[in-house]
Amino acid sequence: MLEPLTLAPRTACVITVGDELLRGEIADTNGTEASRRLTAHGIATRSRHTVADDRQAISDAVVHGLGQAWLVLVIGGLGPTSDDVTRFAVGHALGRDMEDRQEAWDAVCRRLEELRIEVHPDNRRQAQFPSGSVLLPNAHGTAWGARVTVGGRHVVLLPGPPKECLPMLDAALDGVGARPTATADQRWRTMGLPEPEVAARIDAVLKAAPGARATAGYCWRYPYVDVTLHGGAERSDTAATLTELIGEIGEALAGHVVSRDGRSARERLAAPDGGASVRLTLDDSLSHGRFQRWYEDLAPEAGRAGEADGDPAGITVTATGTWHTGSPTDHRGSVAMRCRVTLGPATHTYQLDEPNLGPEVLDGAAEFIAWSVLRALDAESGSGGA
Repeated sequence: MLEPLTLAPRTACVITVGDELLRGEIADTNGTEASRRLTAHGIATRSRHTVADDRQAISDAVVHGLGQAWLVLVIGGLGPTSDDVTRFAVGHALGRDMEDRQEAWDAVCRRLEELRIEVHPDNRRQAQFPSGSVLLPNAHGTAWGARVTVGGRHVVLLPGPPKECLPMLDAALDGVGARPTATADQRWRTMGLPEPEVAARIDAVLKAAPGARATAGYCWRYPYVDVTLHGGAERSDTAATLTELIGEIGEALAGHVVSRDGRSARERLAAPDGGASVRLTLDDSLSHGRFQRWYEDLAPEAGRAGEADGDPAGITVTATGTWHTGSPTDHRGSVAMRCRVTLGPATHTYQLDEPNLGPEVLDGAAEFIAWSVLRALDAESGSGGA
């Protein structure tokens, strides 16, 4: 018997099955997308595992998953061949006998006959499921899925092909009462602060509000540090408390937030309302032409856009860098980045000191230039930006 679940509700374990995944022959896109959809439904993915097409390995992973999560997703291994053993491994893990389900068998036969494919005796295994399963029809293939509930927790079996797996996952989440959350995780993409400093600032905010029951995650994606605040519809946070937290985090990160939706500065600038249609006159010795090449590829007509709009001046951008100890090709020390953005009579100057980590520092410089342009546009429009 499973012990009563004492972990936070709405947690999941995602298990993807397949020797081809472990050999690196194909990427585990199902696991990634499943985690995204779980998050959108207020379900935190507690762990992800990839296991071989092996009954014992799959069974062990399911038992482990049930020990830590409310929902265990098992993806792959529901086909008709001898290496498709997921259904039997799950039955073993749950101590359930296998049973033939006529409705699944009828659907398999119907699907194959429609495609003028001969029904093979091995297809029969696709109609076998652990006893007590709630079946999940497959509108795009012969491998039906299933949901088994035990001890207040759920094990969901899904086929491997993404076009079959993902629509069935949505149906499975609906079947266990999971709905898209009204309050999504909050995100900040920051630049100009090292990861430990970002974490220290946010951790201090959360420590001062222990009743909020929110947690933060941090991820370094050069030149950015991403912050995600977890907490929403599945927690006891009040809207007022979350609103206060969001405001306090915004204050703690003031001057360093590039976006609130995970976009980079160049992605924001490339958006229709980001500034890509504005003509930029560039003098860029900082990124060694990387920003200019990107901008010309993005907006080849931008050089005429300003004149067509009656704004022949457009925006003038001058970006320079001072290399301390190293250089763009000798990656030591740091670089002091400086970007001056002139819009009509107004000039805005931005500075940033960055470690000279490696060749990627020039990509970071291009992001800094884009961010400088965005900040100048926001300042002139009175927008808060990001």
